[in-house]
Amino acid sequence: MLCYRRTDQTRNNHPGELPLQKISLVILATGVVAAGLWGVGDYMSRKGEAHGDVVRGQSIAEQTCLRCHTKFAGDPLPDPAITDAPALASFGQRWPLENLEEALAEGISVSHDDLTMPEFTLTPESIADLLVYFESLTDAANAK
Repeated sequence: MLCYRRTDQTRNNHPGELPLQKISLVILATGVVAAGLWGVGDYMSRKGEAHGDVVRGQSIAEQTCLRCHTKFAGDPLPDPAITDAPALASFGQRWPLENLEEALAEGISVSHDDLTMPEFTLTPESIADLLVYFESLTDAANAK
């Protein structure tokens, strides 16, 4: 007489041994949790970086922008030959400041009083610094 043994879809495990599907699930869950924690840690380490630094932005503006532009409308002109360069504080009132990011990265090509704006090479960090400084000027102008 032949005896047939019933076979299950899963393999019989020794006592204390986890089935292969459970091990795979544990590995997958561990990977997902690790990736999530890595992403949160990476975000926290960079938090505030993309927002720039107002003090660095002011320094960059003093070396570049404020040769022709004023901080606020009505301030004395830095160069009397240039009369239509808009005040830096007005940038946030005229345009969404985030739209200036690409223009600053690629180089703004505009003219003031028939003078071409000089080209500046700015790093992404410098651009973020300038934008946060422009935002602080816009906020100050709006508060007046």
